[in-house]
Amino acid sequence: MKYLLKLFGIVFPALIWVSCIVPYEPEELVNLDDIIVVEGNISLTGPFSIRITRSAPISTYQYGQRTIKIERNARVFVRDSKGQTYKADTVTAYGEYLFDFSGLRPSLEEEYQLVIESQDGQTYETDFRKSRHSSDMELDYIIDTLEQKIRIFVSSHDDAGMSKYYYWNYTETWDYVSQMPAYCYFDVSKVKETIASRPWMYRCWNSRGSSEILLVETSSLVQDRIIDLEIHSIDFRDIRITQHYSIEVVQTVLDNDAYLYMENMRKNSYDIGDIFSPQPNEIRGNISCVTDPSVRAIGFVSVCNSVRKRLFISCIGLPGYVREPMPPDTVVPLNSTVGFMIALIQQGFSPHTIDPLAGVSYWNLTRCIDCRSKGGKPEVPSFWPAEWPRF
Repeated sequence: MKYLLKLFGIVFPALIWVSCIVPYEPEELVNLDDIIVVEGNISLTGPFSIRITRSAPISTYQYGQRTIKIERNARVFVRDSKGQTYKADTVTAYGEYLFDFSGLRPSLEEEYQLVIESQDGQTYETDFRKSRHSSDMELDYIIDTLEQKIRIFVSSHDDAGMSKYYYWNYTETWDYVSQMPAYCYFDVSKVKETIASRPWMYRCWNSRGSSEILLVETSSLVQDRIIDLEIHSIDFRDIRITQHYSIEVVQTVLDNDAYLYMENMRKNSYDIGDIFSPQPNEIRGNISCVTDPSVRAIGFVSVCNSVRKRLFISCIGLPGYVREPMPPDTVVPLNSTVGFMIALIQQGFSPHTIDPLAGVSYWNLTRCIDCRSKGGKPEVPSFWPAEWPRF
């Protein structure tokens, strides 16, 4: 009984202490519902996109819901200081409003703003801004056999010293092949050979954009010059560099307040995590709701003269990518029932070879045969070099 009383004296206060703990939910995070978020810059010399989404309360993530809502049905256009407007050409399923000023040649001396008329009747506008000159850039890469990775570099300079605040983003595209080429496929009710011995779903292409915020300031340097700045690297073990690889880099020169906005966003995204990190700051930018000033908006849209460069790298023969071991083939008679073959497909198998003399087909793991299982599609990008394989 004495020991039970001691145990009760320890456990009971602990239970009271635990029961007093409640989740900390700052009002600034709980009430971030339906705020419009704008990402992108206006480029007067080529294609660009403006992505528009809406925030959701952080608590919704606890229940498995997406915290980003896509704004697909807004009216989005660019307007100059004389009142001329340029509408978006199209909008993607991800809320990206696509523009292309390549053939329009808007004046580089005018001031421009972005206007968004949302479905809920609100109108959002950025302030008017002039285009910033963007100096030229060069791309290069090295195959680093010591570190076993490909390193990609950018160099840029402005003899006039007017650039100073640089921002880069990129889109990378690569092809890859399945582990085993298949010369047949299952078509509704039977296994068929491919036409002209062309492999089935053997080569796919995939693409993705940069997630890092890449910024450099040269105002403290003697020259407005950047030499061999590494902006990306890929390990030899990565599927992206097993065949062929391309990266398109966009360089944008920002003005000082746009740079500070992006730097603040970078710190809030990457530099928070210990007691010595900077405290998170509210990010708003240069976009506001003109129909109701009490409605909040987040985003900073610059007007720029962006420079694009694309780099192509043939990666055939690079070591490092490890493929999974494949099980022995499963031999299936050609006269097998449809139900049996569908059951095999449901178990993760696909045919790859037909032996008409033996009257059988050979099956193996679909993820080793169908390149689509790794996220890509058998669709050749329009910019892909003609001398590189197409299937």
